[in-house]
Amino acid sequence: MKLLPMISTKAKPDDTNGRDTSSSLETVEEALRGMDEDLQAEKEVNNEKDTHDVSPTSPSTSSTAGDHPYRFVPLRMGGNGRTHKPTVESTELIDEIGGLTTLFNMTKFFYKQAFKDATLDKFIREHDDPHAMRFAKWIHQKLTHSTVWDNDRASRSQSPVTVANGHTTIVHDRSSAHAAAWYSPKRPAIEVGRHFKLDECRVWMRLHFWAMRETLGDTNPSFTDYYVRFIGHFVNVYEGSAPAFARESYRWSNPDNIQMYIDNGRRMNDVLGLSLGQSLSQLPEDEASDEIWPYIDSQWACI
Repeated sequence: MKLLPMISTKAKPDDTNGRDTSSSLETVEEALRGMDEDLQAEKEVNNEKDTHDVSPTSPSTSSTAGDHPYRFVPLRMGGNGRTHKPTVESTELIDEIGGLTTLFNMTKFFYKQAFKDATLDKFIREHDDPHAMRFAKWIHQKLTHSTVWDNDRASRSQSPVTVANGHTTIVHDRSSAHAAAWYSPKRPAIEVGRHFKLDECRVWMRLHFWAMRETLGDTNPSFTDYYVRFIGHFVNVYEGSAPAFARESYRWSNPDNIQMYIDNGRRMNDVLGLSLGQSLSQLPEDEASDEIWPYIDSQWACI
C-alpha cells in the first residue's frame, strides 16, 4: 500500500505580547492554509464565489435511513494525496443516514456537550453562533457533491468579532474560525494564540464520536467506519500525532466512560496533560505504530 504524506504541524505557540493580534491572526490563518490543501481549496472556492454567479447545489432529500450491512468505503484523496474527495459511495453513506438533517442532529449534540466541556468551551467564543449547522453543512459538502457549506459562507456576516485583548477579526471560513478559537477571549492569557494540542484534539474527537453514537447508534457501520477515518484525516492538520487516536476516541464513548467524565466535572483526566509517549502507551500496539491508517485500500473496520 502506498503511504500518503502526512502534514507537519510544528508551529510554535504565538507570543502576542507587544504584537498586534489582528496581524497575528492573519499570519496564523495563512500558515494553517499552507499546511492543508483542503483549506487552500476552500479559500479558492470562496474567492471564486465573490466574483462569479454560481448556482447553488442543494443536499439530496432522499433518505434510506435504517439498518445497513457493513461495506468498506475507502477515502479518496486528490491533489498531492492530502485533499479529501467525495465519491458516489460517500454520498450514498450520507443519504443512508438521513442526509443533512441527521448530520445537524449529530453536530447539535456535539456542541451541546462541548459548551459544557472544561477543555473545549474555552475555544468557543460565542455559544449563539450557528456552530452546529455550519459544521453539519461542512461535513455534508465534504462527503457529497453539494455546495451547502460554500453557499453558507457566501452569505455569512462580514462583521468583525472580538477576540483576545479586545482585538477584532472577521470569521469567514474554516481557517479564520480556528484562528479565532486559538485567540478566544475565554482562554487564559498564557494560552492565547496557542494551537490545539494532542490532548485537546482527543477530547474533541471523543465528544464528536459520542455525538455520532448518540445520533446513529449501530445502524450504519459503513458510515461509522468511514467517518472515523474521515475525521482521522482532517484532525491531522491541527495536530500531526492526533490521527492515531481517532479509533480510540470512537471506542471511548461507552456509558461507564461517559459517566466518569461527567463525574469528573466534564474533564477527561485520563488524557489531559499527557506526553505523546504516555498517550501512545494507551493505544493498542497495532494502532500506535500504524503509519497507513486512515489511508487504506483494503477492508478495515474501526468498530
